[in-house]
Amino acid sequence: MGVTIVLILAVGGVGVWYWLRIKETASHEKVEDKTPPRIPQEPIFGEDLINSGDIKVDEIKTSPPVEEPQPESQSPLQAEEPEEEEEPVETSPMLEEIDDSGLPKYDPFVTELVRITFKKPVTGSQLAPFVKTAMENAPRGLLRILALEANSNRWFVPDAIGMFSAIAFYIQLASGKASFDQVSLSNLYQLVFLRMEMNLDGTSEMKEMQLLNNHTDQLNALIKDFGVQITLLLRPLEPVSIDDFEKETMLLGLKRRSMTHYEKLGELVLDKNGKRQGNRKGTIELRWLDDRNIAISLNVPLIAPESDPLRLLMTAANAFAAVFDAKIVDPKGCEISGATVSLLKQELDRFYKQMRENNIEPGSVRAHQLLD
Repeated sequence: MGVTIVLILAVGGVGVWYWLRIKETASHEKVEDKTPPRIPQEPIFGEDLINSGDIKVDEIKTSPPVEEPQPESQSPLQAEEPEEEEEPVETSPMLEEIDDSGLPKYDPFVTELVRITFKKPVTGSQLAPFVKTAMENAPRGLLRILALEANSNRWFVPDAIGMFSAIAFYIQLASGKASFDQVSLSNLYQLVFLRMEMNLDGTSEMKEMQLLNNHTDQLNALIKDFGVQITLLLRPLEPVSIDDFEKETMLLGLKRRSMTHYEKLGELVLDKNGKRQGNRKGTIELRWLDDRNIAISLNVPLIAPESDPLRLLMTAANAFAAVFDAKIVDPKGCEISGATVSLLKQELDRFYKQMRENNIEPGSVRAHQLLD
């Protein structure tokens, strides 16, 4: 009996030692990484390509118009048409300047700030229904709400927990993709601001509704005048499927906005001292219209004249034309000529002058905020 017990203990000890040995060996083994290596993609609009001299006005030959039916268009410089809802493009966080009160600074040219101060701090749950109503009545992306936390005296996005002594509504009255109207502005005023003053014992300072409506109308008029693109067409010799379009466009380094829409991100928006003020925005866009037509566009107001936008467009068009083995034509079907380029240059100069006369610097933060 004693011998049996000894044998059992010996066998068990050997088994434990063997298991520990296997575990130790496995822990030191290197795990093979089977993830395929990432192939870096070179940007297509680098300085080497822009300054290569491949595109010269004198070298662009004139050809007779293509005899295919085309949409009516008076000029390649045209207003941007509304489009389907697109996927959001990832951007870097915007760096904000803070004023003396601790609130982010804003541009009164396009934005109104309504600040309501409460005589006694209110809870986040008291603010919640007003915040919800405000967001429901504002076009997407045009309303930002911050609340002043009573203890820390700092501004945060309001939540249900905490005590707040003030609330601030940043109302961007219009942009190239959305705009307030009289109904939505009136609802904000009646259902949010006035009720917060009465129910939460607060005081606010804001402009009269008529002044806000007039300001909105002025901004919408500017968007209509200056929210334009230069659009050219690429006519491939062989049909280009949507799958081939997606593959080649992503290889050339463009960002996907939708299945048929890609964009080349522009430079960071800087102030006159070279300080970053905004995120990257799309300046060159590529759209698959059908297997025989691809549109390439330049967002004219979003790029400064000093960047030579027309040359950027033609460089990009030639790069894509080479990939798709395509001809470059205007919206009427005529191949681009030196005369066409000269006409576009004149239109651009006139366009940028008009923007500046209306206090919108091309390529500035204001231009991006209003016209993107």
